Amino acid sequence: MKKGIKKICYYLVTGLITLVFLIPLWMVFINAFKVKQEARFFGLSLPGVWTWENFEIVFEQGGVLRAFFNSLIVSAGSVLIVLSVSCLAAYAISRSKRKWARNAYYLFLCGLVIPVAFIPTFLILDTLNLFNTYIGLILVSATYGLPMSIFLYAGFIKSIPRELDEAAIQDGCSPLQLVFRVIFPLMKPITVTLFIFNFIGCWNDIQVPLYFSNTEKWNLPLTVYNFYGTYGSSWNLIFADIVLTVAPLLILYLFCQKYIISGMTAGAVKG
Repeated sequence: MKKGIKKICYYLVTGLITLVFLIPLWMVFINAFKVKQEARFFGLSLPGVWTWENFEIVFEQGGVLRAFFNSLIVSAGSVLIVLSVSCLAAYAISRSKRKWARNAYYLFLCGLVIPVAFIPTFLILDTLNLFNTYIGLILVSATYGLPMSIFLYAGFIKSIPRELDEAAIQDGCSPLQLVFRVIFPLMKPITVTLFIFNFIGCWNDIQVPLYFSNTEKWNLPLTVYNFYGTYGSSWNLIFADIVLTVAPLLILYLFCQKYIISGMTAGAVKG
């Protein structure tokens, strides 16, 4: 009897928590198809008249297409750098028994808690002529994802037997071939997890493009910020802009969600 009550309580609490997340998403989605007068009430009911005109206005006046490609270029570029660099760094740290490896590991972990120094970063980008460039935005965004990626990769690599490295070296593999042809394919779950987390983090970031670029390099979340300033009374247009911003991430998550749990638990290895 007690087990049944506990199970009922569990499902009730889980259902309430789920509603806390789903209700705002439903409100944003459903109001994106309403007219201006109906959307300003933030209702949860279906639209009286479904309209696609909101999305047409956002595309024409919100610069969504340009911002989409800005987000895609910066997110994809930073994720590529993060995965390749963190994989190499984590392998060197995990396999080395020297003191520098342990110190480097702790140094990267400091990046999880130390805040970003925006003024020095701005001065460096300006000195190197990387301000308001894709390369500058990609490099700065990549530094955000390196600490967590190295932490999870290192934990996963420690669970891979060293005998596998020795066998690959005896077969004639170079160090890079060993990492990318032997070790890296074994880390598919954690790699997909880090890809999703870093891609979403870079896609949703507003600080890097806001501080280190002009409006022509702004990403999709900043179009919502800009659109709200221009159309503060037109919530139907703002909701439509939010839907266009979130839709690529939802699609990405739906295709890759099965790897997230396995990837997170794979990196949780005691070192």
